[in-house]
Amino acid sequence: MSVSLTRQARLAQSLSVARRSAFRCQHFAALAAQTRHEPRSQDSAPVAGPSRADASTASPSSAQPAAQQDETAQEPFARVQSYLAAVNESGIEPTLRDLDACKPSARPPLHSPKYIQQYNDLINTLCRSFTKQQLRKFLVEALGPSKHCATNRKKTDYAESILDQLWKWPTLGELERAKKDRTEVVTKVLPVTASELFLFLGRDGSDLLRISQDYNVHISLRQKPLGLSVEGSRASVRELTEHLLAVKQTFVEEWFTLPSPMPIPTDMVPRISRLAQAYLENISASPGTVRICAKNSESLDVAKRLASRVVQEIVESSRTPVLAHLPPGTATHAEQPLVMFPHTYALYPYLSPRPLPLTMNTSGTFRLRRVGEWLKSGFEEDVESTGGLASEQGHVLTENDISVSLRDLATRALPESPRTTVTASLGHVLLTRVSKDQRATLVPPLTGDHPFGKIRKWIANHPVKMSFVPDLPNPLLSTAPRHQKALHRLVYHSLTSVPDETAPTADDPHVSIHRRKVIVLEATLAEPRGKSESDSVQDAFDSLQSPDEEARPSEKSPPEPSFQVVADTRCTAGVEADVNVLMPDRPMDLQLTMSCSADLPESQQPLALQKYSEDLSAFLSGSESHPEQPTPPLTIEHDGATYLLHSNGSVRQSVEVVSATGRPALRDVAYDSEKLTRALCESSLDLESNQKSMCCQVFCEDPSSEESWKRFLTDCDRLSLMTRRSTAGVFKDEAFA
Repeated sequence: MSVSLTRQARLAQSLSVARRSAFRCQHFAALAAQTRHEPRSQDSAPVAGPSRADASTASPSSAQPAAQQDETAQEPFARVQSYLAAVNESGIEPTLRDLDACKPSARPPLHSPKYIQQYNDLINTLCRSFTKQQLRKFLVEALGPSKHCATNRKKTDYAESILDQLWKWPTLGELERAKKDRTEVVTKVLPVTASELFLFLGRDGSDLLRISQDYNVHISLRQKPLGLSVEGSRASVRELTEHLLAVKQTFVEEWFTLPSPMPIPTDMVPRISRLAQAYLENISASPGTVRICAKNSESLDVAKRLASRVVQEIVESSRTPVLAHLPPGTATHAEQPLVMFPHTYALYPYLSPRPLPLTMNTSGTFRLRRVGEWLKSGFEEDVESTGGLASEQGHVLTENDISVSLRDLATRALPESPRTTVTASLGHVLLTRVSKDQRATLVPPLTGDHPFGKIRKWIANHPVKMSFVPDLPNPLLSTAPRHQKALHRLVYHSLTSVPDETAPTADDPHVSIHRRKVIVLEATLAEPRGKSESDSVQDAFDSLQSPDEEARPSEKSPPEPSFQVVADTRCTAGVEADVNVLMPDRPMDLQLTMSCSADLPESQQPLALQKYSEDLSAFLSGSESHPEQPTPPLTIEHDGATYLLHSNGSVRQSVEVVSATGRPALRDVAYDSEKLTRALCESSLDLESNQKSMCCQVFCEDPSSEESWKRFLTDCDRLSLMTRRSTAGVFKDEAFA
């Protein structure tokens, strides 16, 4: 059938040619007849030739060949007409296969002149080969009822729709518009809100930079009104606008109530937003409520956790008392130093080699230190002459300049506990100003050197915050730890504090200590066989990593763990209290933690922790049912109290032995507490904030024992005075591990 219809098209073309030939013959015959029958003018001169009578007798014979020529010209046209009539009577119609026979095998380049020429040739071919109704029928069969099949369209419109919709040949108008879009440069302002702008920017503006490079446009910020000014080709600007609108539809927003009815500090909001990749905003009308906008639900959950932790840690830090230890012979109460004791103190800038805690303002941190003297080589406390903490000859002062005893403070912090453990953590008590200014500065809020009493009075009367930051003594920083143990640790603090039964009174003006309930879950990661110890601990530490939004796609898959959680995962519950001890005459400060805890059986553990322990074991063992690292619960319930997640980290733990004489101990030498100090060193990675920290701790298991307490204070003296110029020796606890 298709062959017959193709022949029909060809015959139709032959018919048109025959018609034109017939019309030419008829036209020439009419002209010839008119010439032959035109009367001769009477004024014309006679010419040589046959007479008029001969001409009249010859005319019938001359007209006969002209008629025969007309019949010969009409004969092909009649045959074609009869054939087409027969085809129409048979009901044969062209199909889409007949239409595809007119389609070229290859298409010229869109922006070449040959494309325009071939496009016009195809339109002419379709219009000559098919009727208007046939072209419309092709569109109906291929597209169904649509705007391209409307009955009020022209024949050329149907042909253009066939090329555009069926053959995918863009129209000449589309090519012209595309050329205009590529060459014409326009500027468009896209209005955005503050939250949308933050999410579009990404980390340090990397997302917006990548978008501008992908779409080849220039993007700048317009402040009033807030918006993005996009400059580029018309097509690029249009595509970028559509992309940003599509991304905006995926944003999620939620109003979240913090565990404490207080707003997030203004200087903490940008840090939390940056870490969580979510926009946070305090609701002024409702203190303790924040508005969170994020790209996805994962970032929204991270923002909730970080905001809750920051607020709770700020509350706990504000309740932690700050004591000050001054060696004997130092003026304590007088604002002006005595002549024989000219020690003065000043606030020095503190530059940490590691990121500061999330709750600290990074615009400027300072530590209170003693000012050096011209006639002395050092500006640190001489323990041999002062006796240090162990001699208890110095002064331990409260914020009200009241002298107290560290031992009495430790034993009375938890009076209802049968046995209290005191932990001393080495670090620095840092001062930060409460300011909205984010510019970093080295100028302290209190300039110059002053007596200690004057500085304490200034701190009490000005809005500054004192925070403890754990750290390692300098000699321990340069030593490679051995015999490490890898842990995964969760610490939960109760939202409500334990009532203080030892509040200060007029007769007993001691320190008011904030106590809290804690639950600690520790999972020890065992060593795999066939690996060295350093590689094993590294694998264990890397198996639990914090999520990094900048990771490459190949790094987003969960790492293959080499450790398994030991079956006897330990969970403890108890009460603890913190006290910060400021020691400006030494290179390091102390934080004393009094705690009393007991193991919590699995049957009594919160259900959320039990579920998390199971998921963690399955993840570390490489179970296919748990391919992703589990997320610990933000809050848990136990014994009628609500606990909030305080820390979630991977910990490397090692035991270091410090010698005061500098001589390394042999492995077979017995441990001598008078000459050696055993310290527990930890390197932690917070899986929530992706921040690393280090700490060094010593313990006192029985503060009521005179010998145990004195050995504990001696260890604190030895560690807090260690510097790079110190002669103290450090070696690994290979014999005593």
